[in-house]
Amino acid sequence: MNPRKHSTLGSDAPEKKDFARSLGLGAGGAVENSFQNAPLGLANPIFNVGMGISPVLVGFAMAFPRIWEIFLDPWIGTVSDRTRHRLGKRLPYLLLGLAGSLCFFVAMWWAPAGWSKTALGIWLLVTAFLFYTGYSFFAVPYAALTLDVTKAGPERIGVMTARAFFANVSGIAIPWLYWLCQRTWFASPVEGMRWVGLGFGLVVFLCGAVVVATVLRCGLHVHAVHGQGEPIAKGSAWELLRLGSLRKILVALLSTMLGFTLVGHLGFYLVSFYACQGDLKLGSLVFAASSTVSIVAGLVACPLIGVAARRFGKPAVFQFLLVVTAAASLSKFWTITPVNPYLYSLSNAGISLGLAGFWLLMPAFLGDISDAYEKATGQSCQGTLAALYGNAVKIGASLALLVTGYILVLCGFQAEMPQAEMAGPLRNMLILFAVVPAGGSAISYFAMSRFTPEKDLRG
Repeated sequence: MNPRKHSTLGSDAPEKKDFARSLGLGAGGAVENSFQNAPLGLANPIFNVGMGISPVLVGFAMAFPRIWEIFLDPWIGTVSDRTRHRLGKRLPYLLLGLAGSLCFFVAMWWAPAGWSKTALGIWLLVTAFLFYTGYSFFAVPYAALTLDVTKAGPERIGVMTARAFFANVSGIAIPWLYWLCQRTWFASPVEGMRWVGLGFGLVVFLCGAVVVATVLRCGLHVHAVHGQGEPIAKGSAWELLRLGSLRKILVALLSTMLGFTLVGHLGFYLVSFYACQGDLKLGSLVFAASSTVSIVAGLVACPLIGVAARRFGKPAVFQFLLVVTAAASLSKFWTITPVNPYLYSLSNAGISLGLAGFWLLMPAFLGDISDAYEKATGQSCQGTLAALYGNAVKIGASLALLVTGYILVLCGFQAEMPQAEMAGPLRNMLILFAVVPAGGSAISYFAMSRFTPEKDLRG
C-alpha cells in the first residue's frame, strides 16, 4: 500500500517534508550566486572608479583566481568522491569552504587606507585568490551533493528549482550593494563597501549553514540516494570527457559564461555614463532597480519553468528560453537610453527569465549523465562531474575577465574623461553589450541539441 495515496491522516506530510528538504538544500544556490558574482559586480565600481586602479589590473585580479580553480576543482571533486568520513563525503569540504570564503570575502573590501594603487591591486589579487579557493571547497561538493541526494525526475527538478530560486533571491541583493555603499552614512563608497561586505557575507554564510543543517537533520550525509557505489578511479575525468553529452554541456556553459561575463561589466558604465549622463548615484539606483525587476521576473518564472520542464521536457523548454535570452540581449539597443533609463529593466527581465531556466536545467542535465554513468559502470562520479561543470563556468569567466579591462581601453573609455567625449566609446560598448551575449546564447542553443547521455554510455 502506498501511504501517500491511502493514508487519511497526515497524507500530505511526505510532500511537506520533501518541500522543506528541497528548500533547505536549495539555499546553497544563494551561496553559489552571491560569492561567485558579487566580487565580479563590485570590483570595478570599488577598485576602478572608487580607488582609481587600472581596469586591466582589476580584470586580472578577478581572472587569476578563476584560472587557479580550473586546476583545483577536479582535485576537490575527485577527493570528495573518494572521501569516507563520519560526516559523509561532502560536508567536511562544505564547512571548510564556507568558513574560508566568508573570511576572505570580507577581507577583500578592507584594503588598508593610504596604500598605493599598485599595492591596492595586489591586495585585491591576493584576497580574491584566497576567497575563490575557499569558494571552490564549497561549490564543488555542494553541486555534487544535490546530485547525490536526488532521483531523476520531479525530485531533482524540485531541488534544482529551489536552488535557482535562492540564486535569484541573492541576485536581487547584489546590485543594491553598490547603492548602499553610496549612502550618506558612509564617508565614501569605498568605506561603505567594508561594512556592506561584512553584512552581506554573514547573510550568505547563514544560507550555507542552512544547507549543512538540512543535510544533518535529514541524515543525507549517510543515506544519499546515489554515490553509494564504488568511487570513480583517480584521473577518470578524461574518461568522462569522452562522453558527447558532457561535452555538449561544457560547450553550452563556456559559450554562455563567455558571452555574458566578457561584457557584463559594461552595463554599469552604460547605465551610469550614458543612460544617466554621468550621475553615479542615479546610475546606481537605476541599475539596482532594473536588476531587481528582472530578477523578480526570474524568481516568478522558476517554479513555472520547473512545471514546464516536467510537462514538455527539459530540452524543449531549455532551447525556447535560450531564444528569449538572445532576443532580450539584442533589445538593449533600444532600452538603454537617456530618454528613460528605467527601460533597461525590460531587457534585463527577458535575460533573467532565460538565464533562470539555464541555471535551473543545466544541473538537471548533468544529473542525467551522473545517473546514466552510475547505472552503466556501477561507479559514483558526482563530485568529478560537478568539478568539470564548475571548470567550464570558471574557464569561461576567467578567459573573459582577463580581457574585460582591455575592452574598456579598446572602446576608448576613461572614467575621468568629460561627458561630451564619451559618445563614441559608449556606442562601441553598447554594440558589444547587446551582441556578444546573444551570440553566446545561440552557440549554447545548438550545442545542447540531441542531448542523449544514455546513448553515449551504451556506445
